[in-house]
Amino acid sequence: MDPDLPLDEDELDELDAFLRSDAVGEDAMDVSMLDGFLTALAVGPTNLPPTTWLPMIWGKGVNWPSEKIAERMRMLVLRHANGILLQLREEAEDFEPLLWERELDGRQVSEIGEWCSGFVQGMALDIENWQPLLDSDEADDYLYPILLHGTEDSARQLESDPTPDEELDEYAAMLGECAAALMEHWLPQRKRASTLRREAPKVGRNDDCPCGSGRKFKKCCGTERPLH
Repeated sequence: MDPDLPLDEDELDELDAFLRSDAVGEDAMDVSMLDGFLTALAVGPTNLPPTTWLPMIWGKGVNWPSEKIAERMRMLVLRHANGILLQLREEAEDFEPLLWERELDGRQVSEIGEWCSGFVQGMALDIENWQPLLDSDEADDYLYPILLHGTEDSARQLESDPTPDEELDEYAAMLGECAAALMEHWLPQRKRASTLRREAPKVGRNDDCPCGSGRKFKKCCGTERPLH
């Protein structure tokens, strides 16, 4: 399995089926929430190793049918994470979040709550570094639709005052723009962190990356903006 290749539709369906199976915990993410979660990790202020965030995806009480399946699911997630980051790095204007849809009056309406919730969970893993932006006057410029639909407080508020269906597609269209803007916002900080990492014990450029992504070091943590 080539870690450089993004997931195709069949592989996304395979991952989605596992995340819906009885093998995972009740609090496991679905594939749209996972997409938002990985997007937050891709665009955030620091690079978090997979060991920090992979367990959150499966939920508490995951029961792997076999080590082969466990390794397969982990690799699918890491490839999806890499695919998100590569697209945001190289073709940010074309980035589209993975959203659920429902039919309304003969047309498809985007459901953004799960994606936004996943993004907020990704932020929470590194909240200390996200906090300066959250406390700033720019927070709404970068995060308005995400915070409006992705926090526990907003979920309770939306139960009594839901977003009109005609506005959901507008918010959905804003999510990709938010992700691209956040990536640009945090890029200087990520570059500084990359410089500090170079002071760590040297790993050969053609060695496997120690983060466990399955990529060569030169194409992962050895790049200016590491892939995960």
